[in-house]
Amino acid sequence: MARYLVSRLAVVIPVVLVVLLITFTLGYYAPGDPILIIYGEDLYRLRPEDLARMRRNLGLDRPFWEQYLDYMGRTVRGDLGRSIASKVPVNRLLASSLPISLQLGLLAGAVLALLGIPLGVLTALRHNTLLDYLIVSLALVVRSVPVFVLAPLLLILLVLQLKIMDVPAAWKGIATPAVVLPVILLAAYPLADVIRQTRAGVLEVLQEDYVRTARAKGLTLILIITRHVLRNALIPVVTSLGLIVNGLIHGSVYLDRIFNIPGFGNLVVTGIQRLDFPVILGTTVFSALLVIAANLVVDLIYPFLDPRVTYTEREGR
Repeated sequence: MARYLVSRLAVVIPVVLVVLLITFTLGYYAPGDPILIIYGEDLYRLRPEDLARMRRNLGLDRPFWEQYLDYMGRTVRGDLGRSIASKVPVNRLLASSLPISLQLGLLAGAVLALLGIPLGVLTALRHNTLLDYLIVSLALVVRSVPVFVLAPLLLILLVLQLKIMDVPAAWKGIATPAVVLPVILLAAYPLADVIRQTRAGVLEVLQEDYVRTARAKGLTLILIITRHVLRNALIPVVTSLGLIVNGLIHGSVYLDRIFNIPGFGNLVVTGIQRLDFPVILGTTVFSALLVIAANLVVDLIYPFLDPRVTYTEREGR
């Protein structure tokens, strides 16, 4: 296992470096001047020598590769720089926003597990029936509607029409009723994938000989599903964990702005709007690391779900 883990980590490093290079290159050549972000309209009142001194202090007068290598060196040491707009270290901005997004993501993951897996099992047991078609079709419709479209529609319905919730205002913490709608919307996008993959996995496992043997022995359907089917049927769901994490990150970008949540997504959008280069780089690198970590966790737990797969076999692939 240790050898396999080292080999996987050796692959992670070049991936992160490539992500960092692409993001840095796009930010370097993108339109916009960091000095303008800092001073706004007062920039045009400054003398040329003052502008040159400011660019020199920020390191903007150096060549591209020199700036990139300097930033890469600081990133390796854990220093993501300071926000150009707020002067606050990017590490501190991430530390304040990530716990909120992490809590929302965990709640959304719980909703995914509590809804997606049972619905997937139900559709498999009711294969090719009206209930099967209805659940799968509704899940696909929800997945097809973008979050930034679905969220305002639900707000209009729940706030203006049904009046069962208040207009989202200032963030008051995770333990409030206002968190229910963001969590549901965050889980809505990957819900269809979980339902379909669980359904396909259950249908495949139900055809296995050992399931037929369990039925012949007189075991109840609940025991067959819980003891023999689910463990093998959920392997595709666990395999797609990286894609699910990626979907949660993308969903939080929209929902944080719509519901005034000071989370990771809000930090991403604010950095882009202000052309805050250090914030954009920091959030991009962290997003890449999060998806890579999710895929690494999947690789590590995969042999426990499927004993036929060993770390030795996966090293040989």
